[in-house]
Amino acid sequence: MTALIAAHVALLKAELEGLVAELKVISALAGVILVLALFVAQLLAIGGALFVGEWLFGSLGWGVVHGTLLAIAVIVATAMVLIEAPRRVIVTPLVLALVVGTVVAVALGANLARRGAEQLGAQLRSGPLPHLDPAWAPALVGAAAGAVVLALVGLVLLGRLGGTGGAVAGVVAGAIPGGLVGWGWTGLTFSWQGAVAIGVAVGLLTWIALMPAWMLRTEIDPTARFRRLWPRESYAAALETKDWLEKEWAKRRAGLGRT
Repeated sequence: MTALIAAHVALLKAELEGLVAELKVISALAGVILVLALFVAQLLAIGGALFVGEWLFGSLGWGVVHGTLLAIAVIVATAMVLIEAPRRVIVTPLVLALVVGTVVAVALGANLARRGAEQLGAQLRSGPLPHLDPAWAPALVGAAAGAVVLALVGLVLLGRLGGTGGAVAGVVAGAIPGGLVGWGWTGLTFSWQGAVAIGVAVGLLTWIALMPAWMLRTEIDPTARFRRLWPRESYAAALETKDWLEKEWAKRRAGLGRT
């Protein structure tokens, strides 16, 4: 009888050793498949973004920029879903971003700012600034216009917050970047390919910035979803049981004291 049991145990051990060896082979092969699948997914995502940037916009750099911004936008949108923000927190900024990106692409592609700066530069050369260099006129006009516009914006915004000192700081803080933006916008001639690439980048940046801003305008509790993860009913029942046990123990002790 003992020999029979030992024979069965030995047979089971031999079979288990074979099964373990087979499972190791299967696990190794499954691991290779998983690693290669992840590699292909990353290759398609990264290579696809670079290919689209090169194919549509003529530069791998645009693929990096657009791919990065799109990934960040999806992360922010997923975070909005995670905290159960209303759908409009994602959709409304997306629509506005599409409008902003389209306007920027059309304005740059048509070189509207450049043409306006050229016309204004021609008027200045025929009037108060006859010696203004025609090659530099559009950039100088654009720099001046951009500095004035953003200086006024800084004056209004920071002036309301910080009084006179804030107004002065707002003028300086707005004039410098405004001049640089105006210089670049009117001093360069954009192709439609480059204009669309910039419009896509601006649209993605707008979407990323507006989603949190829209979320702050809505009355939502970002922690509500996570509070539901706490087992409230079980916790309340445990507290009730604890109170009951303490009362029962107090009664027993009181009874023992009387005896």
